[in-house]
Amino acid sequence: TTTTTTTTLLSLQRAGIVAIAITACFTLAQIGGFGAVANLVGGVAQGTLAFIIPPAIAISLARRNEDVELGIGGEVCQFLLAGFGVLVVSSVTYFTASGIVGGGGGGS
Repeated sequence: TTTTTTTTLLSLQRAGIVAIAITACFTLAQIGGFGAVANLVGGVAQGTLAFIIPPAIAISLARRNEDVELGIGGEVCQFLLAGFGVLVVSSVTYFTASGIVGGGGGGS
């Protein structure tokens, strides 16, 4: 009976999360902001995964393991690449937010 109660509570929690997600997507689609949100999420995710995470992993591995070399430029180049990623993510966030505030809808 305890397992049944726990399973029922988990099912209700999942249903609640799904209902909130569907409601949020439907609301954004009705007000025309879904494209802006997709642009923001996509830009932040791509910028982070392409330019910030790889240098962070490379620096972390190089610092932990003496056998790993970063090559020409070493940590400086990795930090510059990560800084470029921060610039990309910041610009995507800024331009998407200004498009939403200015009524442009974020380009979609």
